[in-house]
Amino acid sequence: MIVFDLEWNSGLYDRIRLDEILQIGAVKVRQPGGPIVDAFNAYIRPQVHKRYSPAAAALPDLALSQAAQLDFPAALEAFLDWCGEDAVFGTWGSGDLTALRQNQTYWKLPDRLPKTYVDLQLAFGRALGCGDNLSLEWAAQYVGAPDIFDPHNALYDAVYTWMAGRLLTAEELEGAVREPGVGGKVKNTLPRRANPWQGPFESLDRALNNRGCRKMVCPRCGAAQRVTQWHRGEDGSYYSRLSCVQCGRGYVLRLELTKDRKKRLWANATVGRANGQRGAAYDLAAQTPPIPCKGQRRRRRSRRPKAAENRAEAAV
Repeated sequence: MIVFDLEWNSGLYDRIRLDEILQIGAVKVRQPGGPIVDAFNAYIRPQVHKRYSPAAAALPDLALSQAAQLDFPAALEAFLDWCGEDAVFGTWGSGDLTALRQNQTYWKLPDRLPKTYVDLQLAFGRALGCGDNLSLEWAAQYVGAPDIFDPHNALYDAVYTWMAGRLLTAEELEGAVREPGVGGKVKNTLPRRANPWQGPFESLDRALNNRGCRKMVCPRCGAAQRVTQWHRGEDGSYYSRLSCVQCGRGYVLRLELTKDRKKRLWANATVGRANGQRGAAYDLAAQTPPIPCKGQRRRRRSRRPKAAENRAEAAV
């Protein structure tokens, strides 16, 4: 099995809708759950987009891609030659293989990619009995992966994906075999997320000050607390940074907002480590003025004595 991961620039500022791949990282195993026998890593020189999205600009190895000599056609050929014939691909979710096919089509290259792949994110979520949209960072922490690699490096993320996949049985892997572009989307009014959407809200102010949206639960120790202010990011989401009151680990809470088909506002809050891509997104957002949280007052129950209520009803 070839377990691979990609890093790319989504090109938010260009008319060309292409997730331009900047790095391909992969590990090779003889059998599912087996040890790594080889690794592949290639940095790719960007040629399509002139500007970087916030996520791409925060990549730890962006400079290596900018200085690379490989273009995408050469990198893909080297990667597929390294994979060998009849290779089985495994990825964390459907996004990486979709981006790989998108770049292959853009450069008008022969189709040498597998027709199916193993969605390790889907298999892992099913094995735990939870959603199929778990983050790789959360899965790595769950399986006890050592916190020694910077996130959002394609090779390191491929290693973490392999570590998460080692817990899965052959039957669980077989049940997560998918075709590119099939089974990855569900016709819901809201995008699929591991955490439930909250709402609907009457206004943006209501969403930003909602107690549930402001709640942060530490993935490590379970301590809960609430943020006191937001910063609006370039992607339209809202960010807040805080440290766990018990273990002291730093986190960033991201509040994503969307509207359903009826134009109602919904919110989805996710917690991430205050480093790497999530930390960089917060640093950009922190350049905007803070939006203090006002909280929401609960309705006070009437303290009118019961006897007084009975007398009032009798008088009527």
